[in-house]
Amino acid sequence: MRWPLVTVLERTGRPLRGHGVSSTWTTVDGLRMHARLLDHAPPGAREVVLLHGLGVSSRYLLPLATELAPHLRVHAPDLPGFGHSEHPPTALDLPGLADALLAWVQATGLRTPMLVANSLGCQIAVATMRRAPGVFDRAVLVGPTFDRRGRHGLAQLGRLLRTGRHERWGLTAILVRDYLACGPARALATARHALAHRLEDDLAGVDVPVLVVRGGRDSVVPQRWAREVTDALPDGRLAELPGGGHALNYSYPGPLAAAIRPFLGGPPPGPDAPTTRPAAKSIADFDSASAVLRGTARHLRGQDLPAIGAVPRALAPLAERLLPAVNQLPAGLREQVYRFGSGGEAVPPGQLHAVSAEAVARWMVEQYPRRPYPAAIVGSSSGALAHLAAALGAPLLPQTFLLPVAQPEVGPDQPRAGLAAGLGPGRLLLDANPDVALHHMHDPNQDRLSLARMTYFRLKHRRLGPAFTDFLTDTLAPGATLLVADCQARWPVTRQGDRHVFQFGALGGIPPEEFHHGSDRVADYLHRYGSPRRRWDPPPAEDEAPEAEWGFDPALLADLTALAHRQGWRLRRVSFADPEDLSPLIAELYRWWYARRGLPVARLLVESFVLLDPRLTVSTASVPYWSKFPVEPSADALARYLDTAQPYDEIRLALFSHGTDSVGVAPIQRWRALLGHARRTGAFLGVDQQRFPRDFASFGRFHQQLSALPQHPPPAALTMAELETFLADTAGRWPGERVTWS
Repeated sequence: MRWPLVTVLERTGRPLRGHGVSSTWTTVDGLRMHARLLDHAPPGAREVVLLHGLGVSSRYLLPLATELAPHLRVHAPDLPGFGHSEHPPTALDLPGLADALLAWVQATGLRTPMLVANSLGCQIAVATMRRAPGVFDRAVLVGPTFDRRGRHGLAQLGRLLRTGRHERWGLTAILVRDYLACGPARALATARHALAHRLEDDLAGVDVPVLVVRGGRDSVVPQRWAREVTDALPDGRLAELPGGGHALNYSYPGPLAAAIRPFLGGPPPGPDAPTTRPAAKSIADFDSASAVLRGTARHLRGQDLPAIGAVPRALAPLAERLLPAVNQLPAGLREQVYRFGSGGEAVPPGQLHAVSAEAVARWMVEQYPRRPYPAAIVGSSSGALAHLAAALGAPLLPQTFLLPVAQPEVGPDQPRAGLAAGLGPGRLLLDANPDVALHHMHDPNQDRLSLARMTYFRLKHRRLGPAFTDFLTDTLAPGATLLVADCQARWPVTRQGDRHVFQFGALGGIPPEEFHHGSDRVADYLHRYGSPRRRWDPPPAEDEAPEAEWGFDPALLADLTALAHRQGWRLRRVSFADPEDLSPLIAELYRWWYARRGLPVARLLVESFVLLDPRLTVSTASVPYWSKFPVEPSADALARYLDTAQPYDEIRLALFSHGTDSVGVAPIQRWRALLGHARRTGAFLGVDQQRFPRDFASFGRFHQQLSALPQHPPPAALTMAELETFLADTAGRWPGERVTWS
């Protein structure tokens, strides 16, 4: 911060030089305009223009300029009448300042530079882009003024004083120096012009991408105004910096640069940046990927999974005791608890610039003990895969993770509004994470309660990245096996870009056709929930993509193949059409494994979505059969397995409750009938039959009741040779099996 403060000692017209900063002078409409230049970026770097606010000059832009200079060629002009530039006879109004900026860009020969403006500079920037489309390639508006609800001097003065408490103390010295240089009369006249200007009238005419940035403590720019500005732009996105004030470029330059650099084409901040959001706060606890990751990792550490791993282990017993109290509430209150519980995980959309997929990947590998493994599984999520990994003593790294994003303004039956609300946040996230694909998912059938407060951003790694690569390299020796889990489930999507799709509906109780075209049971469902609609009106789907939650993005396969070749690993690909297609095969693998280890093989444990526990499964000598959801297609699949498999003496069945009587949910009577396949005991595990599918206490009772079953020492892990023997012995035994190994 010393360099900007030294500039307070500059004599007008004679700027200081040094520290990588030089000055340029350009004659514009007969006036000499001064600009500071930071020109030590690599050859071919993009040009960016930094634009100051009311009464100030390029002095207070230097901290941000210094942060951007390693990657961009930075220009910071003083507009006529300010800083070192010559003064016109009278203060220029907003169109006059916009014309001066445009003339300066043309005179300096800059070709479609990018623009970063602060405060009043945002008004000038928008006016310039509106008057001269194509001059700037893209723009960042930092603290855009003025809020239409506070366009008078006293209101703005009060807001400035409140915000000033959150600025760096050195800003005061610069403000005093700059206001003396331009003169109080010019500053007041410019302020009157700015207050009369209606920024919102020009926003719709801006034809380039724009990033709006607001400090969380900025009283000059309330959050609702920043959102209004963003929403009025044809291609706008909003980033928020929780600790910052109004002059982010001076008081918060590092976090501001980290937030805007990817948008400007520079490198993302990365997982080690101080602004990066903690990985544990960027990933949903109540999700399939989190459940299979935690379940597998806990098993490899010799631990079970109380409360599905969603709370710290020390608090899990308390959570399991408290959850039954929720079931005593009326159905409507239980739904509210679910809404707020799931929505509480959501990330504010303006903070997505701080989410790092690589930081999440680090968090994933940190769940596992760092030791040699005979194999690893990378790719799609599936509870059956978690049990395969547990049997092999191998880690499982999901390609997909769920980032819940706050979106309370969109109802579950408004998919078009959901898509529109997610565009800016999605672009902000993708700018900061170039190696992931975003599948924005909106499922008003199964996720009705959650969608009241949040939306689902599912991210798929398209590159391995350092965290996954280092972990696999450190833990797999030459000759180990790298298993690629390739769920080939696909879904109709509305494509927003090469790495961005919107998926309406999801794999579960009804097919895509009913989501997009409706049916009698969809109409009945909407009627029961008080919706005025009788079918949904989603945006048209013109493409297909890997299903958001379960499908494998084949872009990752290239990195997996190359790494396996370099390290001397055997690469095997297990492909399946549906995430629970593996369940019959894994159930029979466990029977075969238990028999070879002298354990009983007649207890079937039917798990449901996140209700799984690999460690307790093997400790209780249970044969796992995992169902993705308690829906009719899953009940049909379980029935086919039970009709084909050797009978079980005992069947224990869990049911995940998502809180709504959604289309396709199999009624409790259907599940009760399936328990009748047991030769001796068929019983629900942790299920309150009267309250299903609003049985939220099942998240605690599942672990309690499973851990109460008789337990055995876990058997020795399967070897890869044993797995190959089993696959060879059982090939072709399962009619309709949709699993291939290659």
